[in-house]
Parts: sequence; structure tokens; C-alpha cells
Amino acid sequence: MRKRNTLKVSTTLLVLLMGFSLVACGNSAPALQPTVDNTKETAPAPEPQPEEKDVIEAEGILTGWADPHTIEIRVDGEAMSFQVSENLQRSLDDIDDEDSVRFKYVEKILDASTKQLVLTEITKIASDADDGNTGAGGRDTAISDRPTTSELEVTVEGITEKRPVTLAQAKGYSLYIFEPMAFDAEDHELTMKIDPAYKVEIEKLSSDFKRDELRMDAKEELSQIGEVKELTSEQLSNGPMNEAKLFMMSQNDKKTQYFIVKELDGTDFIFHIDAPVGEPSEGFLPMVYASVNSIMNES
Repeated sequence: MRKRNTLKVSTTLLVLLMGFSLVACGNSAPALQPTVDNTKETAPAPEPQPEEKDVIEAEGILTGWADPHTIEIRVDGEAMSFQVSENLQRSLDDIDDEDSVRFKYVEKILDASTKQLVLTEITKIASDADDGNTGAGGRDTAISDRPTTSELEVTVEGITEKRPVTLAQAKGYSLYIFEPMAFDAEDHELTMKIDPAYKVEIEKLSSDFKRDELRMDAKEELSQIGEVKELTSEQLSNGPMNEAKLFMMSQNDKKTQYFIVKELDGTDFIFHIDAPVGEPSEGFLPMVYASVNSIMNES
């Protein structure tokens, strides 16, 4: 009896072992498969581009370069800055400061408070002077026999020296101007490039003007600034405007204004001068006096 039981137990163990083997074979782990990434690969979103409006056409006077990639053009008396690409810079090689230009540009809105003007095209406007009929810088002006460049003596901060100047022309006259200055021949206006608030308006007088009437006009004009003073010939005797027929001025804490009448090359002129208080004022008046004293008639 005990042997039978032993046999039964052995048989049972054998069956169990065979069953475990079959289960182990059936449940063998499958070979590892590469993982699948179901996330789709998407391209990065394009950066938002500045808003660009339609091309704008305009005309003005080239003031000069503000930096290697920015030029200034005076449009209706207001200085505007334009970005210039390297390719377009070649178009400016034959255009000089104070040349009249026709140009195109676009406005790029960078953000709610920033707008950038980008030049797309620029050409010089051929004046009659280019055809041999007028002088540079204005319409209906004669060609001057004066050299286009020269030197003028100027005293700034007690130092007297000769500085280079360039000839500018308007209707009926020409004058020399220094590099920091710009001359608008149509408006007969001489200004500082760095700040057009420093300016001189040149007015040609008829031969029958009356000094007393001009004095009254000057008082009315200057009284808006402050107390009006008239300098005597003795007070002017040692200065650059020593031959002025009338020299009146007024000032306040913001600027000094002048009303000067002087005969130059047989013609009388009025010079309305605005000289704001600021750093450029130190050299402004000496250069102005030297420039207006260089005026010559051009018929």
C-alpha cells in the first residue's frame, strides 16, 4: 500500500513538471520591439514678421548719413530717418548732401509703439543746373563762377581758424556754408544739420526799403521772445556784423533771436536768426556770420 501511494505521488509530480514546462514555453517573453512614438513631428511656428504697408513715394532733400545704415532726408522741412540696405547704398554713391531726391519707402510696424521707415528706391532729381541752366541748390539760379569749395575764417571760443566750406546757391545769390550746416535754396533757410531749430532765414530786400519800418517790424517780431535791444554801430564795430544797417535782438531762457539788416555785394538782406540755448550755439553764430558775409549776387 505504501508502494502504490509512492507510485501515485511520483506520477503526479511528473505530470505537474510537464505541465509547468509547457506553460513556461507558451509564456516565453517576445523579442523587444522598437518603441513607437505616436507624437507627430511639427515644424516650429514661423516668427511673426513686421507688418509692412504699401510703398510710399516722396521727394525731399538728402541731409546725409546718420550712421552706416541710416540716412536722413528732409521732407517738407522735417528731417526723416530711413534704413538703407547694403545693396541700396550703391544708389547713393552719386548723390550728394543737399541734393533733391525722389524716393520710395515702406513703413514696417515693429510693435504698437515702434515704426521703421525702410528705403526701397532713391534717385537724384536732375535740376536745371545739371543741364547748365541754373546753379546748384535752387531753381532759376545762375551758374556761379565761384569755386565750389573754399575756406572761410571763423572764430569759435576765441580760436580763429580757416575751415572748409561749400558753395550753395539760391535765386539771385550764392554763399558758402560750413559742413555742419544745410541750406534750403527754395526756402532761403540755413540750418544746423544736427538741430534745424538753429536756423537763419534770408530775405532779400528791395532797394527802396525804409529802415524805420523795418525797425518796427523787428520789434514786433522780437518782442514775442523778450525785451528787444538794438545794438549801435559802436557796439558792432569790432565784430563780424560791423557794417550792419540794423542789428536788433531779444532773448529768454530758451533762445536768442536776431533781426539783422546788412548790405552785401550791393544788395540789402534781412537775416532772421534763431539761436536756441544749447551746445551747438557756441559755433552756430560765428559760422552764420561768416556764411552770410560771403553772399554774392548771381544774375
